[in-house]
Amino acid sequence: MYELYFQSDFSGTRLGFYFSLVCSVLLILCCPKIKYWYENKLQFEKKVNFWFGFLFVFGFFVMQSLSFYCLVLKSNDIDSGNYSTVEGAIEDIQIVERNSREEAFTVDGVRFKYNDYGTENSFFANRKHDLDTIQEGRVVKIAYLREGNENLIFELSVKK
Repeated sequence: MYELYFQSDFSGTRLGFYFSLVCSVLLILCCPKIKYWYENKLQFEKKVNFWFGFLFVFGFFVMQSLSFYCLVLKSNDIDSGNYSTVEGAIEDIQIVERNSREEAFTVDGVRFKYNDYGTENSFFANRKHDLDTIQEGRVVKIAYLREGNENLIFELSVKK
């Protein structure tokens, strides 16, 4: 019998993606009005160049859209069953503490490596630093997405 320890939550990713995409489009459509208002109505002594500010804000929304889009793709992979699972005992644990905490371990020949800052928030990175959960010999069941060289853990269950 396994007890669920961690499960990713992608519930707001689609909404976030659409919201940031709509903001990007609205920003482009309203650009002439925003420019007129900025140049003629605002009464600041020193103003930043309009195009510099516009490109900064627009770039922010584009980057947000891309970030959410990547999460939506990963969520779609999970929903469609395009992921792998592995079950077995945790072996070869390595913990390195520098500016952030990095952990690596193997389960049945599959290597997992994650870090507090480098791993996306939607995936497991043992951010609680719970030493009781990830320990040598502990039997776990892991559902993960393979992305390049990384195995992103989105569900972790521990054997009772």
